[in-house]
Amino acid sequence: MSEAPARRPVPRWAVVAVAVLVVLVTGGVVWAAVAQSGSAEAGPTSSATPSRSTARATSAPATPVETPTAPAPGEPGGGATDDADPAAPFTPVTEPAVALDQPAAFASGVTAELTKVESVAGEAQGPGEVAGPAVRVTVRLTNGTAAAVPLTQAVVNVYAGQDLAPGEPLSGPGGRPFTGSVPPGATATGVYVFNVPADQRDRLQVTVSYDPTVTTVLFEGAGPSA
Repeated sequence: MSEAPARRPVPRWAVVAVAVLVVLVTGGVVWAAVAQSGSAEAGPTSSATPSRSTARATSAPATPVETPTAPAPGEPGGGATDDADPAAPFTPVTEPAVALDQPAAFASGVTAELTKVESVAGEAQGPGEVAGPAVRVTVRLTNGTAAAVPLTQAVVNVYAGQDLAPGEPLSGPGGRPFTGSVPPGATATGVYVFNVPADQRDRLQVTVSYDPTVTTVLFEGAGPSA
């Protein structure tokens, strides 16, 4: 009866290799299972929860924007031909002439009167003045407005003769131009002297202006004899 051959011992390196292979296979299976589980949990969460910007855009309804309508010509701001141009300069306007002994009204509510138009011997007191026959005009202004009216820019002129030549201003006698201002409801008086020859007084014009942005009043008639 023959004896069975003796088994060869398994080398140690083979045992170690098998153990390492088992560990690798087991670890790979576990990692795959964990990864699949994490993907399944994260998927529904990210798709079910809307982003904050999406929620805001959905909850805020769109508001229609109204387009402004341009005004038609003839309406305020529509380019009407009668719209005042704020940049346009003021054009001086002279009121229709009144008689020398009549009151004249400015468009502002102020009135003017010539209380005296008299013949005097003009006195030369300032530079360029020439003494001679003159006309002295006393002007009274009445403030019919609700505010004080400045008179520092008041201007009085005289034109004489058929050619309406301007009379040269003289300081005297008794010249007293307007100054300061006149309160509401009050009056102020100014006195002006002009060199006017006696033969040019058949036609006399007197203009009065107290403000360059207000109308000018005009008096006209025969002047005083010498």
